[in-house]
Amino acid sequence: MSGREDEKHEEHKKSKAEQDSDLDEALEETFPASDPASNVITSIPGSPDDNKPSKK
Repeated sequence: MSGREDEKHEEHKKSKAEQDSDLDEALEETFPASDPASNVITSIPGSPDDNKPSKK
């Protein structure tokens, strides 16, 4: 597993208070901005090949 994947998994283990703190910090660092910061992970685990139908 790469370091970046480890970070993604750690995000899921954080408490609500830690997640709120991270979001507050991200909002402060990006203000003023046209788009708000997002604390949602949108990546799907697994290889892109896992989602392709097999050609049998």
